[in-house]
Amino acid sequence: MTKAFCSIAVIGALCTYLTFSACSNQDAPRSPQEFVGQPSISSEASIPQIVQTTPNPLDLPAETALSDEVLEAYGEDSCFGVFEISDELFERMYGRTYKDECTVSRDDLRYVRVLHVNEDGKILTGEIVVNVAIADEVCEIFRELYEAHYPIERMRLADDYEADDIASMEDNNSSGFNYRPIEGTSRPSKHALGLAIDINTFYNPYYRYSDDFVSPEASAQYLDRSKDFPYKIEEGDLCYRLFTEHGYTWGGHWKSVKDYQHFEK
Repeated sequence: MTKAFCSIAVIGALCTYLTFSACSNQDAPRSPQEFVGQPSISSEASIPQIVQTTPNPLDLPAETALSDEVLEAYGEDSCFGVFEISDELFERMYGRTYKDECTVSRDDLRYVRVLHVNEDGKILTGEIVVNVAIADEVCEIFRELYEAHYPIERMRLADDYEADDIASMEDNNSSGFNYRPIEGTSRPSKHALGLAIDINTFYNPYYRYSDDFVSPEASAQYLDRSKDFPYKIEEGDLCYRLFTEHGYTWGGHWKSVKDYQHFEK
């Protein structure tokens, strides 16, 4: 009788302990090994919204600002590239920068996507169309300018300005291909071949000595190159060095005219 009573008491105590132990450990931390094989919590919530809605950064419009978090999610490499002119892009260009009389074939042009940094330190998406002969090196040059935080305000195709060079320059836009003549002549410019690039155009104007002509007109104050101002290109700076090292001519070296924004091959 005594042994039976003791056995029942022990069993009861053991059950009480196990019940209490199970309840008290429901919220206790578990070791990583205990989670092996269990479903993981989705990390989608940690992905920036812009990356979720536009997984490919090349689909972002030019001049889209990217935060450090967004840039890390995309990866810098995925934001740079050289591509053939797609049907969608050609539709955007046709009748604007690419006119009926254009002597350069669509196959001889390339669409270049880059990142650049403006004067305020914002990282922006950029785009430019150039000749296939220089497309790879142009992408490399802008990659180096970006990594050095060389300021470029905006890089949009001139088609966004209806191929109006003055409107593009007044907006301080940097661009490449545009089938148009040399300023003040009927001769095709190097831009018409996709072999020229204009950078930070409003602050680096075109000037013709013979008739005191400035383009854009509102940029006349920036003809004085002894002054300091944002987005200025000058001999010896990184932009100048990179382009000239790749064999480009700078318009700032010309004699009868000055074209401080302009690099060509």
